[in-house]
Amino acid sequence: MTTRRLALVALVALAFASPRAWADDDDKPEVQRMRFIERDRQLTVTGNIAKLFDQGAYEALQSGFPTTIRIGIAVYPKKGSDPVSVALEQRTIVYDLWDEQYVLRFDGPAGRKTRKIKYRAEALKVLTAIEDLPIGLLATFPYDDIFYLHLTAQLNPVAPETLAEVRRWLSQGTGGGLDRGGVFFGSFVSVFVNPKIAEADRVLRIRSQPFYRPTP
Repeated sequence: MTTRRLALVALVALAFASPRAWADDDDKPEVQRMRFIERDRQLTVTGNIAKLFDQGAYEALQSGFPTTIRIGIAVYPKKGSDPVSVALEQRTIVYDLWDEQYVLRFDGPAGRKTRKIKYRAEALKVLTAIEDLPIGLLATFPYDDIFYLHLTAQLNPVAPETLAEVRRWLSQGTGGGLDRGGVFFGSFVSVFVNPKIAEADRVLRIRSQPFYRPTP
């Protein structure tokens, strides 16, 4: 357990104030306990976004039309309002009516990959699992500093400007961090952390428990 040791060793207080003021209780993200693990030079996160789907969205998976999920992640220090790292992943799923199987495509920090799954329930499970998703280089998270992760998942987002930002982000390669810089970085964060996002079928906002990397 060297590069793969758990980075999360303690829960500090589950409810400390967000750096952004939420308009009302409905805008507050739900707290989800996530797992943070060091893998090589990256810090990864494991969680779940299954609540993004209701029964109608689940039934629509077998329609033959593509379903898109866009996941935006920002990691904040406990005492700060500016993210230290951001990451983006886009997922699509479509039912192949000829081969009678679900085709899933992932494009994000872990690279590009495709999976084919026979059954809808299993396809949904894979589609909504966040498993060891890279969220930034280890050097971004100094030992013993406390952070928390904010995740926004959009189901079938439709805003043209958002699509343009996503394409631009993904075209520059995968991964997170602040090296994308400037005005684009600011607009990226506003798109995926703004609690008023409504240009999607459904939106799920999640905040992790506080976490830190213990000094070895």
